[in-house]
Amino acid sequence: MPTANLIERKILERLKEGDSKAFESVFKFWYEPLVHFADEYISDLESARNIVQNIFMRLWEKHELVDPDSNLKSYLYMATRNACLSHIRHIRVENAYFEKSIRNSEDLQLNYEALEELNLEKIDFSRLEKLIQDTIDSLPERCREVFLMSRYEEMKNKEIAEKLNISVKAVEANITRAITKLRENTKEYLPELVFFLLFNTRF
Repeated sequence: MPTANLIERKILERLKEGDSKAFESVFKFWYEPLVHFADEYISDLESARNIVQNIFMRLWEKHELVDPDSNLKSYLYMATRNACLSHIRHIRVENAYFEKSIRNSEDLQLNYEALEELNLEKIDFSRLEKLIQDTIDSLPERCREVFLMSRYEEMKNKEIAEKLNISVKAVEANITRAITKLRENTKEYLPELVFFLLFNTRF
């Protein structure tokens, strides 16, 4: 059975040659994760979608420059990171003129610092993803169920409480427990600010 790296290399080889189906395969696989990543930092889903779409447009326009031996995941996330930084810089300039709320400016500053602190080239994504999944799998059943409903099904705490017939406080406690465990197990990989933005609860 071909390894994931070998499969990715063959896809990149086809992409370099201008194979539209290879590009479509890459787009379908990475579009939603990249949009979610961008939205975590800029808190604007529509802008996040535009950012990621532009990245894929540039990828297709310059497909002949693709290096089949490169790390596609690292490249896409780095391009998204840089685009988010540019977007935040633009918003900060606009804020200076339109005097948006102090809280909004503080949030943008926090996100900007987190992105600057994030060195994607040094992150072993496959190992980090396995660590996150192993940590989630190790959680007590109810804790894991609540966390997955919150973070991956994007259900509100009240909705989770009603579906599981438990209190909102119990939902919050289980989410906090899961996040604490994830923070402990991923601190070697993720700066605290980045972890906060990616995994912090949204009560």
